[in-house]
Amino acid sequence: MKVDYSKFEHGVNLHGKIVIEEDSNKEITAQLQPDDNGEIPDVEKKTLEFFLDNYSEYKQFLLDHIFEYYKDCRDEWGITEPDDELFPEVKDKNKMYEMASLRGLMVFDEAYSGKQTITLFYDCTWDEEEGMGIRIALGNNVSEVKVVKIATIGGVY
Repeated sequence: MKVDYSKFEHGVNLHGKIVIEEDSNKEITAQLQPDDNGEIPDVEKKTLEFFLDNYSEYKQFLLDHIFEYYKDCRDEWGITEPDDELFPEVKDKNKMYEMASLRGLMVFDEAYSGKQTITLFYDCTWDEEEGMGIRIALGNNVSEVKVVKIATIGGVY
């Protein structure tokens, strides 16, 4: 998928709206790290476009991790009833698709953390204030992706 980078605005990072076609044309914010000339490095463009082209695979790959993180949050919260409004008991991990919604992402090149990463920012029903963030380290294909960190947004940003 091609992204119109000419509409990205300068700030601390370059940021703009992108559309995830495989998620009902959902619009999210993307941030990229500019190079010394204020341009978006080709490797970051390639990473973002690869992510968008393979979104359904990423989404499926991350589902197990999001589900496990939710269960950990629920356990940390303490004793909860199965019908708890904030932390209901979830037996079908596909329910996470209703409980966590991607709202933005940030692409980092290798200079940031020694590896190429994307941080995904989610709104989630169990932590409306902080949300959830997932940082993933990338390989050359989706099967080489690994979750580096999953936490509240403040914990991964």
